[in-house]
Amino acid sequence: MDDIESMSDDENEHLTYEQQREKRMKKNEEMLDILGVNQAAATLVNSLEIQTTQSKRKIKPKNIPGTVKPSRRSLRLANLPAPEDNHLSEESILTSDSHTIPRSHDYPYESNFKNKSSISIPEEDSDFVEKLNDDLAIKKPVNDFHVLPSHKFVHVLKSLDMYTPSLKVCEKRIYSLAIHPSETSLIVAAGDLRGNISLYNNNNSELREYRLHDAPVNCISFCTWDPYKLFSTSHDGTVRCGDIVKRTFDIIYKTEWKGQSSSKPNHATWHTEFERNLLIGSGTGHVDMVDTRTPDKIIKTAWCHERSVRTVHCHPVEKHHFLTSSGIGEVSLWDIRNVTTKKIDPVLKFEHPKSLTSAFFSASGTKMVSTCNDDNIRIFNTTILNSSATKPINVIPHNNHTGRWLSVFKAKFNPGRDNEFFVGSMISPKRIQVYNCAGHVLHNLMNPNMSTYCSVIEVHPTQAIYVGGNGSGRLHIFSTKQQLT
Repeated sequence: MDDIESMSDDENEHLTYEQQREKRMKKNEEMLDILGVNQAAATLVNSLEIQTTQSKRKIKPKNIPGTVKPSRRSLRLANLPAPEDNHLSEESILTSDSHTIPRSHDYPYESNFKNKSSISIPEEDSDFVEKLNDDLAIKKPVNDFHVLPSHKFVHVLKSLDMYTPSLKVCEKRIYSLAIHPSETSLIVAAGDLRGNISLYNNNNSELREYRLHDAPVNCISFCTWDPYKLFSTSHDGTVRCGDIVKRTFDIIYKTEWKGQSSSKPNHATWHTEFERNLLIGSGTGHVDMVDTRTPDKIIKTAWCHERSVRTVHCHPVEKHHFLTSSGIGEVSLWDIRNVTTKKIDPVLKFEHPKSLTSAFFSASGTKMVSTCNDDNIRIFNTTILNSSATKPINVIPHNNHTGRWLSVFKAKFNPGRDNEFFVGSMISPKRIQVYNCAGHVLHNLMNPNMSTYCSVIEVHPTQAIYVGGNGSGRLHIFSTKQQLT
């Protein structure tokens, strides 16, 4: 090696660079052969290859009849339908921690509910409906929790707890909740992933579940001018009106595709009341207005966003204004008096860096809260609806990434209040959070029996009752002890 390194430049002055390089490589190779390095390297490589081959060999299990299970394959990746055993069983029952509640009626898993203009409540549910009818009567509240001064509101809030076990009310993940304003009993309606709507009456701890839609029930609400009616908006593109007196669930709205390609189906996303009409958001970015007295007839339509409308909410005081949140990072305020068949310009636009999951006004419309996928909740002062209202007065960091197995968070103001709102939380231990507009957590509703995240939350219109729905179809009810006895 010393001879190679001391090679003089005179010996190579007539050689090109490539010739000099080849000459050095040849001499190096000869020296490695003399020293036996090449042979040792070849032996080592052969040994490693043999060991690798042996480690990759799998020991086949003995083929015992009846014990070998077929390998699992993804039906979703293969674009195949789900197996029949994943569908709802006609004999399935709903259970809670304290008792078992039979399902009143199971429809077979079919995708034809969108084409059924009316679905009747089964005759065997007559007793349940009669009791529900009696409890839907609204009494004037003696003490309205939501109009208490702030210090008393927080005091009552801290006294709430789960005094009943979680209740299994839906077969699948809860997508939407509504609480009836009745003072006679706690009556909850829940919509789930598969298009079912469950009605729970705490007065007699009875539950009924009805298959009404082909897809998730995104939004559900009790009618404000008729306590015996229930509106439900589904991803299948329909809105139904349930009438407890008539014992029917009738379609009052069905979307039509408004985009450039007619091959893609449209879907309905959210509804809100406008006088005695409904404003309904859709997946194409449109908002349609329908008169509930003339089913399936669109009165007005507005193209508000390039992509899906996530939520729609009418201003509680200036009724002609309505708010939309979208999947393209926009919250916009619109004037329904300007709605035409063409695209209209918003009155105000509240820019966000990422897609929205919701935007709602406070009780008197002086504040607005938005929930954004950039992991922030924003508070806007909407007392005066001008350009200054488009800048948030507070940005509250909040983990809004619920993943694919939980419904999205939607921060909402407490009924009757302008400074306090509630939202789900990804923090452990599991909890429901109540904030003020300054970004302070007023209270965490927690209990050791609350073992899962409650992403869908609603509050009783007058009473101190918070209800959270989780991904397995269960309700977690926080209240004072006297309210549920």
